Amino acid sequence: MDGKLDIKDFKIVAMILTLFSLVAVGFVINSKIQESVMDEVELYRKAIKLENKKDMYDYTVETEQGNFITTTDIKSVENVKFPEMDKDIASSIISIERKEFKETYDMKTRTVTYTASKGKTHSKTETYWEWVWHLVDANVLGSPEIEIHGNKYKTSDFAFWYQELDASKLISQANRSEYYTGPHHKFRYAAILGGKFTIFAKAAGGTIKPVTGYKIDVSEQSYKDVIKGIEASPKIKSILFIIFWTIVTILILVLEYKYFYEV
Repeated sequence: MDGKLDIKDFKIVAMILTLFSLVAVGFVINSKIQESVMDEVELYRKAIKLENKKDMYDYTVETEQGNFITTTDIKSVENVKFPEMDKDIASSIISIERKEFKETYDMKTRTVTYTASKGKTHSKTETYWEWVWHLVDANVLGSPEIEIHGNKYKTSDFAFWYQELDASKLISQANRSEYYTGPHHKFRYAAILGGKFTIFAKAAGGTIKPVTGYKIDVSEQSYKDVIKGIEASPKIKSILFIIFWTIVTILILVLEYKYFYEV
């Protein structure tokens, strides 16, 4: 040996340097992710934990105690319903979306490939007809306010979400998930329903505000389960990132070898 690196040695050294660089970058990114997640964990840990009691809730809000988390009942201030809705569940709806669909018999085209008698392949375009449902309209009705322990707040201040709603729960004449008004016309529904939710908010200025972002966090879990999930998130997110970064590292090393070093 003359003490000089041959091309094979150079490739190995370059691959090792790439590997260590990627590991270092991954370590820095993972650390930043953990710092961000731990900040969120601390917000929940230090928040006041409230039982579902009006006096405790009102005192926390009136005295502006800061961040709090509670599992409480949330309901609509106004009854929200479309004309066809005749069941009692309508009174618990905060907001509902109705999508209208019509079915039409549409002409479509497709390319068909076939083999002729002499073995030669040919393609041709043919037309066919098919029944197709089309979204023709969408309407949303909602209560502008919700109520918590007798206190009213803007619905738009909360991070609620819509869920698909079975039409048979809303309409006596409906016997399926969608409401058919005719053989080729139907309605589909999605709604925000009132009920028991966990909210994470800040008591300030005589009202409640988001702790972070623009909307107050809402969850269907109990506040104890929400906190458990938040406390477990640093470990889960770290594992997911390590898996993701390992895949990225392997992919980059393979591409580097294939396009730069493979003979």
